[in-house]
Amino acid sequence: MSDDQTTVPAAPAEAPLPAAETPAPDPAAETPAPDPAAKTPAPDPGADPEATPAADPAAGSTPLRLGFARGIAPSTWAQRWETVTGAPLELAPVNVAFGRPAQLDCDVMLERALPDHRPAGSSGEDRTRHALRLYTETITLVVPADHELAKRESLALSKVADVHLLDHPFHPEAWPAAQPWADPSWTPRTVPDALALVATGAGAILLPTLLARHLVDKRQHAMIPVTDADELPRTAVWASWAVERDAPDVQQLIGVIRGRTARSSRSNTESADAAEAVPAKKRKAAAKPAKSSKPGPKPGSRGAQLAATRKKPPHRRKR
Repeated sequence: MSDDQTTVPAAPAEAPLPAAETPAPDPAAETPAPDPAAKTPAPDPGADPEATPAADPAAGSTPLRLGFARGIAPSTWAQRWETVTGAPLELAPVNVAFGRPAQLDCDVMLERALPDHRPAGSSGEDRTRHALRLYTETITLVVPADHELAKRESLALSKVADVHLLDHPFHPEAWPAAQPWADPSWTPRTVPDALALVATGAGAILLPTLLARHLVDKRQHAMIPVTDADELPRTAVWASWAVERDAPDVQQLIGVIRGRTARSSRSNTESADAAEAVPAKKRKAAAKPAKSSKPGPKPGSRGAQLAATRKKPPHRRKR
């Protein structure tokens, strides 16, 4: 190497980066030792080891919600449901006298319908609700508290024609005629509005008995049951529920409401509905037990004497 050449010192090698250090485990965060007192449930020998355990359907389930219109008492069905299922039934009063509101937050609705009418949406091929008729209602005349008939315990249907009846949207056409309003805008829109007019002395109205009992003010109104009204069509109470909500739990509730047992079929509801259309007089006649066709012993015969001996002797008074 010549003297005019300068020796360039080699660059120092870069120091290697220190490796990332793994933090030492915290002794306080260690998993506690298993409790020897805790017992592990024994495995079921018949269970599939790969199967996922099913959830309990009763745990955290929402109770069924039963809506009901005014004048309908659902307490009996609620008690029967709790007896059968052991679960409570949520009752939801709905502030309507007839039908149901457009927005309804319940699984089953107990609603009232005018004579020869069904719940809305429950007829036709494109129906949106199922419906079951439960019972028909009796008729009551509501008059002002100071009316001349207010003290009557009952009133024959033929006498209702002598009373000034106020027209309202829920007065059936087949009932005794109501007086139309001179100005249609005066027509009350609801049953409470009609009762408010009755209290002023403007007239009287006909209502289903339980609805009248629920809505009248005893200080302002008097209720008079109407007799001899079997030929009049009656309002009816129905149970209705949405078609898409026709699940086993709803069907069980409908069975409890209808009184259906485990041996009954759903087709029985149709025959029961047809039976309710039979007039009340015929139903009462069919319910009476048939008289025995076997004649009794002739008076004075041996059989009559034996029958007389079986009778208990009259009770003697103590002296």
